[in-house]
Amino acid sequence: MDQLRRGPWEDSPVLRGLVAESLWPAAAAAAAWRLSPRLFRNIADVPLVTVGQTNKDNREWLGPVLVALLGAQTAVHLLVLRARLSGAASQEALAAAAALLGWAAATASAGRQLLAYLRSVRHRHYGLFGPGLAAFVVASLCGCLVQAYFAFFVPSQWKTPIVGAGVSRETILLHARLALGAAATCVLLVVRKLPESVSATALLEIPGEVERLLSHNEHEHYTAAHEQRQLSPCGKARQLSPEVGDSILRNMLFCWAGDRIALSRQKKGQLQLGDLFEPPSRYLLHSSWGRFCRRSRRTGNLAVQVALMLLPEILGQLVLNPLCVAFDYAQPYLMQRLLRFITTYKEDTSVGLRYGFFLAFCMLATSLGATFVQQQQDWSARTLLMHMRNIFAAMLTRKIMRKRARGTSSSRSGSSSSNTTTTATASKDGGADGVSEGRVYSVLTTDIRRTSNMIKVVRAAILVPCQQLVGAWYMYRLLGAAGVLGMFMLMLVMLLTRRLILQAKRVVTTIGILNDRRVDAVNEVVQGIASVKLFGLGSRFVRAIGDRRAEQLAMLWRQARIRSLISMFTVGSLPFVSFATFAIYGLQHRLDAETIFTAIAVFKVIQRSMDTLPGLVANTTAFYVSFRRIEAYMGQPEVQPLESRVDMSASRSALGFSGATLVWDPATHPPAAATASRDGAPFALSDLSVRFPEGQLTLIGGPTGSGKSSLLAALVGEMELVRGKVLVPTAATADCGREADADGGGGVVLRDIAYVPQEPWLRNATVRDNILFGEPFDIERYEEVLRMCALWPDLNMLPASDFTEIGERGITLSGGQRQRVALARAVYSPHKILLIDDCLSAVDARTGKHILHQCLLSTSAIMAGRTRVLVTHHMAACLPHCDYVVSVQGGRIVFKGARAEALSAPEKTGLGNLDVLADAGDGTNASTSSDCTSTNVGSVCSVTPASQYEGSATPASEAACAHGKLVQAEACREGVVNVEAWRLYFAPSGGWWFVASCIGCVLAMQSLVMYKDYYLAGKLGRDAGSSGGGGGGGGAAHYWQQTPTATMMWNLAVYLGLGILSAAASSLVLLWICAGSLRASRDLHSRLLESIIEAKLRFFDVTPIGRIMARFTNDIQAVDDDIMDSMNNAMRSLVSLATTLVVISSMVPLFVPAGLVVLALYAKFAWQFMAAQHDGKRLEGAAFAPVISLFSEMIPGSGSIRAFGMEAAFMAEMSKRYAVYFSADFARRSVSRWVRIRIGIVSSLVSFATALFILANISSISSGLAGFFLIYAIGFWAESTGAVLKYTDLEISLNSVERIQQYIEIEHEAPAAMPADATLPAGWPRRGTLEVSGLVAGYTPDVPVLRGLTFSARHGEKIGVVGRTGAGKSSLSLALLRLIEPAAGRIVLDGVDIAGVGLERLRQSVTIVPQVPVLFNGTIRFNLDPFGDHPDALLLDALRRTLLLRDGAAASEGSVAAFGSLDDMVAGGGQSLSLGQCQLVALARALVRRSRLVIMDEATASVDFATDASMQQTIRRADLGGSTLLCIAHRLRTVIDYDRILVLDGGRVAEFGPPARLLQTSGGLFRRLCEDSGELSALGRLCGVGRAVK
Repeated sequence: MDQLRRGPWEDSPVLRGLVAESLWPAAAAAAAWRLSPRLFRNIADVPLVTVGQTNKDNREWLGPVLVALLGAQTAVHLLVLRARLSGAASQEALAAAAALLGWAAATASAGRQLLAYLRSVRHRHYGLFGPGLAAFVVASLCGCLVQAYFAFFVPSQWKTPIVGAGVSRETILLHARLALGAAATCVLLVVRKLPESVSATALLEIPGEVERLLSHNEHEHYTAAHEQRQLSPCGKARQLSPEVGDSILRNMLFCWAGDRIALSRQKKGQLQLGDLFEPPSRYLLHSSWGRFCRRSRRTGNLAVQVALMLLPEILGQLVLNPLCVAFDYAQPYLMQRLLRFITTYKEDTSVGLRYGFFLAFCMLATSLGATFVQQQQDWSARTLLMHMRNIFAAMLTRKIMRKRARGTSSSRSGSSSSNTTTTATASKDGGADGVSEGRVYSVLTTDIRRTSNMIKVVRAAILVPCQQLVGAWYMYRLLGAAGVLGMFMLMLVMLLTRRLILQAKRVVTTIGILNDRRVDAVNEVVQGIASVKLFGLGSRFVRAIGDRRAEQLAMLWRQARIRSLISMFTVGSLPFVSFATFAIYGLQHRLDAETIFTAIAVFKVIQRSMDTLPGLVANTTAFYVSFRRIEAYMGQPEVQPLESRVDMSASRSALGFSGATLVWDPATHPPAAATASRDGAPFALSDLSVRFPEGQLTLIGGPTGSGKSSLLAALVGEMELVRGKVLVPTAATADCGREADADGGGGVVLRDIAYVPQEPWLRNATVRDNILFGEPFDIERYEEVLRMCALWPDLNMLPASDFTEIGERGITLSGGQRQRVALARAVYSPHKILLIDDCLSAVDARTGKHILHQCLLSTSAIMAGRTRVLVTHHMAACLPHCDYVVSVQGGRIVFKGARAEALSAPEKTGLGNLDVLADAGDGTNASTSSDCTSTNVGSVCSVTPASQYEGSATPASEAACAHGKLVQAEACREGVVNVEAWRLYFAPSGGWWFVASCIGCVLAMQSLVMYKDYYLAGKLGRDAGSSGGGGGGGGAAHYWQQTPTATMMWNLAVYLGLGILSAAASSLVLLWICAGSLRASRDLHSRLLESIIEAKLRFFDVTPIGRIMARFTNDIQAVDDDIMDSMNNAMRSLVSLATTLVVISSMVPLFVPAGLVVLALYAKFAWQFMAAQHDGKRLEGAAFAPVISLFSEMIPGSGSIRAFGMEAAFMAEMSKRYAVYFSADFARRSVSRWVRIRIGIVSSLVSFATALFILANISSISSGLAGFFLIYAIGFWAESTGAVLKYTDLEISLNSVERIQQYIEIEHEAPAAMPADATLPAGWPRRGTLEVSGLVAGYTPDVPVLRGLTFSARHGEKIGVVGRTGAGKSSLSLALLRLIEPAAGRIVLDGVDIAGVGLERLRQSVTIVPQVPVLFNGTIRFNLDPFGDHPDALLLDALRRTLLLRDGAAASEGSVAAFGSLDDMVAGGGQSLSLGQCQLVALARALVRRSRLVIMDEATASVDFATDASMQQTIRRADLGGSTLLCIAHRLRTVIDYDRILVLDGGRVAEFGPPARLLQTSGGLFRRLCEDSGELSALGRLCGVGRAVK
């Protein structure tokens, strides 16, 4: 027997005892105390509450047990000291005395801690024993194990008895120390830190937490009233995750995650979000953001800031990853020792099997240790990921609320001189500059999710170099220079793949850009789906987006090819390196089983490291690209800080400007340009000097595009100040994200301002929640506000009154209703300054008069002392009642003064062209005739019954809320993924034959991998010198030493060939799977897009945009990447697991029962895991949708949020929603750890059982076969864990297919094309004659809006459609285009019933100018003619006729001209234009299309009267002169000279005839409407009846 060299530890028992028994435990205790001095403290310092006393608190009895065990251990050490003092080992007494002192101190410390617990309020006492004590006990146990090893398991002690006769007293005392130490360790592992019934308070109720989301310091900078502003009520407290109070052992085993699995099983897969545990607060967004604000630097790049914040977690990875490497190489080391022992035993059986069984137990211990350390390392990495995602989510929220909503990349057109020319960063597709709304969705869903790759990057950056270095050292010790050469060759291969890695990085960057373009396009289509349907452009947008998708898929295929090449280089390099290493080593040394299989085991560890390189390259590039995209988005321009634009020395109540010049985009408007020529210059508000009188009503007037809305936007901070100062009230606050003074002081926020923009912004909530906007509910104030804003009649029509949800951006309300809800929000707020932008344009005359007199001019307590600044075109009605007038033209104030001055000097005001003087008399008379005197403007006009606008608010009830629910909870399918989802994905991939071919290829590849190792084992196992088939003699060990070199080289060459074939097969399998996956991805995206575009409009009313976009971002990304990777990995792991079990069982039949038990346990764990993961993934998706919805609210409403000072409230709301999402994500990830550690334990038992079977059959198993078995037994844990997890990942990824399937199966409109389309004459309709008979239609089948409507329109006839709000005017326009389908009756256009015409043919043949125009991000050419159907000359003519083209006379200051060429850019949603200009663009579209039937729905409501009159002239002449026109209007002067007027009331035709006749009909509805407008005389003159109407 070859004796091992004796080391210093074996020869120095005194030194060994001193270190193992005293110094090492003391050092461990000191380190634990130093690293976590406050880990265990009274729970009064922790924001938790408990629910009474419980009996489930094992501390009460385990505490005394531990103290007793420690006392017994002290007594045993006293006996050891006495024995050593009295015996021959007196020199070792020093170590015994030191150990005795340590145990005595530990016992005293444990007793003191137990006494403190017993004296406290036990259910509020966190923990029991400190970390120092636990570290001392565990370290002492490890020291005893070291002593036991040297006492029994070194070669010189193999025959020393352990038990039975002949055992020494020292051995007995050592057994006692081991038993007591193990018992004490078990007690420390199972003792709880808290009782089980602990729940969490609502996190945002913790004082100061709301402010910490935005503030560096922890002082409260907001008033008590501000802190009460919550957008949604805090939910009831959920049970805190048991992780907080669980024992160390249960936390190590993640048993608390098992509680969630049990709950899922108990509820049969019907878990709700309320069932999830509340994660510990240290993981939540407010905690992560607070850490980031405290630790990050004020300046520097984002990567440095994030790294500083995550430094503790990164340091943890630096500790745990090398420990993982140590465990990785411990298994090959122990296998080498076991193979050497087998060889030794075959030579001399007298040595016994003690050492062999000791090595088997060591393999079990190291495998278990690797399992525990690996899972703790993964959990630590997940903690890092949690914090990173929290930080980015908070930063994105903060950025949205600070980012300039307008003026980035294109100037906001406010006047004729507006310049919308694209900048260098804009692209023809839009969104390439990073400012589009689709980019936000990509950052939130894709980029932030991809930052999870950081944990893989950090781990690989630490793990891979450690594995390579340790592997190189091990190979050098094992094979000498040949091993070093092999490692050098591996490094060379890694360098050769550098070019592929760089190419992969470029491809990933391109994929990100293409994905942004696709998401931008989809987002714009979804946002403007009404316009897409109205103009019949659905199929063409499908093709356009499909082209972008095809470009993205082409780059994904290129990425797959690069990954396969990297895989070929990295995986294929290992067999080549092994061949070269063994060949060189075999020339001078003996190749035996110990050397070969130890080297193979080490190479497999290195191979696992190399196998990660392709994925690591993809993960690193994806992380890098996504991080840079996030960083780029965070670097987008923000609104100008108020400190630099506000005159802080002015009065706190001052409102106005002092010599101010403001622009939308400072990049396109340097300060010098403020005084430049206006022709072609970017729009600016120039030289503004005005103070709005406090507590009075100010009117701001001017022509369309003059800058009226921009002036209000400038007051709330949306425009950039070039020079001068803005006068607005502000309040001081600290702010984390804004540059501040060195002492941490901060900035200012707007105070006491309520803003009503021209395009009203509403939340996806109930009417009541939109009005309250975070303010406390005061029923008297609330009811009065509803009356003042004329909302009671509208609420009475809603299904659940003010508890009715109104959808995203108020989609279920009319334009007038949206405007009044926004107005009510401002009036209800306690703010003293109201900035109101054109709230009268979208309502009828009667409602507008009520708002003017009962709201804006009210002297009630609600409006008393409030400063009101009103932008309006209705100067005739408002001027007699205002206090101050401001006139704006071309971005300059041309007049400012009192009302009397404005009326007496119209030539100075610039308002003469607005017909103010002509209508002033009518306006005044209207006031008088309505019994509304100027001395009592709060009185109710006699023509409007007061009771109509009154009502009472009902308290919130569950039934009312349910009845008004518009957006239902997202449906979550239960159980495993259904067969239809599998078929939906695999059918376009190639069907089941594709799956079968993939499995066959993977099976062939894995067979090659396994056979090459078995081939080598068989050659080593061949006994050249004996006839025994088993090869138990020494011939097996020396086979290749006795065989000619040519034979050895041949065998190694076969081994190399098999390895290269397996690598090639691996790469081809990857490509084959990618090809099928991309085919499925193309098909799913196409079907999803077609389904969404063909969906009924009601679907978009009840479905938040965030949910739809989640399908096109998260779910499509999962289809693109995750399913492919999961399927590839799952098949490889499953096949590898099955082949390993089959091979080991076939060679060792006794292993079959153990294998069956293992499979049963795997099946049990896998089933529980998959069920829980399915629930978790679906709940995660359901919880993420509200987060996306909140972002979709904040993006268009950022200006209003800032104006109201609601940044903190929205940050708090996002934190609450993200906490719910995080709970689902936290639960899913913890369940993953739960199954991993259990599979790891079972797999450790497999390798242990394999070693035992080998030792039990040591005489019949050769060293070669033993090495072969041990190699695969050691790797069994990785394969089994991968098999379960990757298959589960595949099912979870297919959940995205299920979610896509849900939206593919939604209800759709009628077909876009029908057979009858082919029979229609070319150019249909040629005349535009229209017949409507008995039309009954509505938005829901049982509630008709149009009730038996019958009328007709002749060729070329101009018909005005009028009626009060809710009469059915807009519904008629939708019915004519079949956006709502008739339940009865028919619509005949040019003799053809439109019910038989395809939707696209119908909608392309009829033109509508909608009430709310939708413009797309792109050039004006694209907006007028998206697909290039018309010549440029026609487009320019349309712009010229609508006064939008800036040429010649149209370029004069004060005009609405906005474009210099067809290539000028329009921002998404028309943000670069005023609302009036957007309506003119929509009218220009109608001129371009030249349809014979044109429908105009309030098409000029937001333009001034002069522009409106000009547009009516344009409509009457040119190419629309011969078209049939239906014009819906609240402005009666718009349609008063039309051929006929259709008056609707309650969905029926009330009157129909020429306007002159209707106007002279006494008591007629049309005449009453004219009387209510206050323009009866003027309207009479316009229709030619003169004084006959008086």
